[in-house]
Amino acid sequence: MSLREQLREGLYDTEHKPRLAYARSYFLGSSDRDPDLEGLEAFYLEWRDFDEYMVLQKQSDSLRVKGDVEKETIAVKCAKRGNDQYWWRVGKQLKPLDKLKECTLFDPHGNVKLSHVLFVTLTCDTKRITIREAWETIGSDFNNCIRNLRKKYGSISYLRCWESSKRGYPHVHILMIFHDHQFKILFSQIKKRRRVYRIQEKEEIEKPWRRLTHSFVDVQAVQKLREGIRYITKYLSKANNKSQSQTMGLALCWLFRKQSFAVSGDFHELVYAMIETKHRLIQTDLFGREVELKVVWVFIGIFPASKLGITRNEWWKTITDRQILNEILT
Repeated sequence: MSLREQLREGLYDTEHKPRLAYARSYFLGSSDRDPDLEGLEAFYLEWRDFDEYMVLQKQSDSLRVKGDVEKETIAVKCAKRGNDQYWWRVGKQLKPLDKLKECTLFDPHGNVKLSHVLFVTLTCDTKRITIREAWETIGSDFNNCIRNLRKKYGSISYLRCWESSKRGYPHVHILMIFHDHQFKILFSQIKKRRRVYRIQEKEEIEKPWRRLTHSFVDVQAVQKLREGIRYITKYLSKANNKSQSQTMGLALCWLFRKQSFAVSGDFHELVYAMIETKHRLIQTDLFGREVELKVVWVFIGIFPASKLGITRNEWWKTITDRQILNEILT
């Protein structure tokens, strides 16, 4: 029996499309019970692999003649959390960081070692909180903790991502850059065949987290900035595979409406300034090309691949079939 046959009631809209709103109602409901993880993962995969396309009309001064506009009706594959279009966009956003030159923050052999960049991992105490409670509160708890740290240490920029444990609890990985404070390194140790540096003020960094239910904290001082950034991006790369734990992490982020990763507004600018790299920010369209100012895109709607006559994995397609155009434009 297929998943659709097993879970038809309450999970699909009137057009039999898998939808997040129905998934939240089904898997979370009105009770405080943890969601059925196995059923959630199966339904998430069905939603992810149900290809849908955003249909747009490209209009410009040279295409305003009646009958010509519809020749520029374009379908663009929607980026759904975990599909190929989504990972292309994530990779494009993070690619500039991956190409940065290395910036060494302190001499590991020096007598006094200071770093203003920390890598922090936050995990949950499974004896104190349920999976559902953890995912529902992790975002606000994270924001509160960052706010408390800023009160003590001043401005902080960060790059953050969520990850799921095998049991379904969230992990938080954060690279934090402190603008106005440096931390003294007390000692180093080997962890998983890699040298990590421990700071003197570890308890002060842990304190905001320990007040909450997310009580396990690992704090490392970053010695090389690019390496610190890779600590974070490797977790996003891990999510871009087919392992069960990573698929579950994406499914839970989807169910609880959590962004897989977040970057504070000034993070990129600060990093580029630290390594004295020049860059140019441009606005791009859905195809990754620089926006043409004289072109107007008109949104038509979202349609399943089958309705648009798309039978294979195409990231975009110009719709020319007259019958299909009549159906979606009227």
